[in-house]
Amino acid sequence: MNKKIYHLVFCLFLLNACAPTRIIKPLAKGEQAIGANFGGPLIKMGSTPITIPYTSAFYAKGISDKTTAFGSLHLTALSFGVFQTDIGVCHELYYSDKLKLGISANPAINFAIDRWEWKAKVWPQLDVNLHKEFGTNKLLYAGLCNWFELSKLRAHDEDQPKHWFMSPQIGFQYTPKKWSYGIETKWVAPGVPNQPNVADYIGPNHMGAIGIYLQFTRRF
Repeated sequence: MNKKIYHLVFCLFLLNACAPTRIIKPLAKGEQAIGANFGGPLIKMGSTPITIPYTSAFYAKGISDKTTAFGSLHLTALSFGVFQTDIGVCHELYYSDKLKLGISANPAINFAIDRWEWKAKVWPQLDVNLHKEFGTNKLLYAGLCNWFELSKLRAHDEDQPKHWFMSPQIGFQYTPKKWSYGIETKWVAPGVPNQPNVADYIGPNHMGAIGIYLQFTRRF
């Protein structure tokens, strides 16, 4: 593959690849779930704003009532010849039955490898969310996604100036019976200028990018 195309694909789908928080509230012990998400950072296509169509699928299982393990496959990256996954857990740090209010943390490891040069990368990630339930099937949450870059170099062997990227997020889930439908928006890397870049990202004051994600989950 042409190296310029390789770097474009690798930067676009790995350095900026992201997804909504996999699990907000842990599953019950032994409960399982499969899910998929669609969406990503907003870019301008001409004068029209669209989301980069990142798509991934995941599986989760309740290890205990407070801890759920999950793993994913990033389908869009795979279609471009890059295998990418994130594997981690959702752990309940605090929950009040009276207030129906909780705090959860999702530590995870992101791993990616391409099929042309077999270059691999690893990124630790930590999502922390405060969530509030309304009634029996609605959940609102807000939190922070933390993405850690371990490499000293970025694309084209340039120095990597930042190693900690924070993305504030807010989302809503509707869960009738066994299905869950969610929408999440986040400001991806708000401290990073988005120009010049391979894509015309949409972000306040040309910093980072606003992302929109849809997620569907089936529990069993």
